[in-house]
Amino acid sequence: MKNSILKYLLIFLLFTGALIAYLSIFGIETDKFNNQIKNRIIQTNKNLDLELKKIKLILDPLNLKIYAKTVGSTLYFSKRPLELEYIKTQISFRSIIKNQVTSSKIDIATRTILLKDLIKFIRATNNKPELFILEKTIKKGHIILDLSFNIDQNGKIKNDYEIKGLIKNLNINFLNRAKIQDINLNFKIKKDNYLLSDIKFKAEETNFISEKIDIKNRKNNFIVDGIIKNDHSTLNLNILKLLNLNFENVNVENAKFKTNNKFSLEIDKKLNIKNIIINSDININQLSYKKPNILNNYLLDINDFILLKNHKLNLKFKNNNLSIEGQGAVQLKKKLDEIKYSISKKDKNLKVNTELFLNNINLKKQDFLNVYFPDINEKINLKSQKLIIKFINNKLLFSGSGKIKIDKSF
Repeated sequence: MKNSILKYLLIFLLFTGALIAYLSIFGIETDKFNNQIKNRIIQTNKNLDLELKKIKLILDPLNLKIYAKTVGSTLYFSKRPLELEYIKTQISFRSIIKNQVTSSKIDIATRTILLKDLIKFIRATNNKPELFILEKTIKKGHIILDLSFNIDQNGKIKNDYEIKGLIKNLNINFLNRAKIQDINLNFKIKKDNYLLSDIKFKAEETNFISEKIDIKNRKNNFIVDGIIKNDHSTLNLNILKLLNLNFENVNVENAKFKTNNKFSLEIDKKLNIKNIIINSDININQLSYKKPNILNNYLLDINDFILLKNHKLNLKFKNNNLSIEGQGAVQLKKKLDEIKYSISKKDKNLKVNTELFLNNINLKKQDFLNVYFPDINEKINLKSQKLIIKFINNKLLFSGSGKIKIDKSF
């Protein structure tokens, strides 16, 4: 007798286990909940429509829940389609008995869709001017979305929604000022908060990466904070144009650079960028700068281009003010010398403080020196010099210490 009971109990357990496995993996198809799920979604907006296929009931045995899931649906707004991968909602055992969906939580996933098509779909629901600008800014790219939201008793989506997804191969032309290409990233969106992660993109042929960027919505303006890095890339001064910076007479041929950039900025409704703050640590292997004409009045035999090599510098930009502090090697003639410098620039006002450690350099004789040194040479030769040079309001000031030759000997 006991053996019979154990036998039937074992058969029952095996049958139950197999049924649970089947329902968890394959589920059961039905169309009895189609209209209820459709009504749940379209009640959020009267212009919505939904084309559903058969719904599959999937068991979640760990959480003792049943999910109704339909694959390959299409969502319409004013007859504009959006292809969906699936729609899923939770159904209780009681709902199955009563043939009534009571859950307010809905999960929707899209297929891979063109980002432009998504924006067109959103514009059909809310045709704000900034969406039109955004559509024109985007040149290509795809997006996948996973949406999770709850619907209240009045058919409105609650503020506890969450949107996750990824963007692939996005190209944008930002107001004809900058081209950013090959953008790939993951994102998570909650009310007034946006998190971008695992970001890779190319700006002006330079590759950049970022672990994350935080975006917050404050009174319809977006506050952006993040860190962006690049590793040994070719320097392109067009990158600086993104910040409205202009370094004239700079030659970046064969220049490589590596950066770690902390930044924050604000984007308004018209996609204008303002309140830019940047703090960058930059390593540059080499950079040449065309000799300012004013140096011809003071220095002789200087190369037409001043070469900077192996420079480490810190760049700060705030309220349209640029400041740079750095040090490295400088080549004014044939040999390399050492240099430390600080630069500040606001609009067209430029101030430069420089400490130069020079092996050998020639100064041009100044007329006022004839009063003190009648026999002074046309070239004043300096050796083993520590020079402090200041450039303020288009005036060049020198001071220093070392050996000087004004006539026959040092």
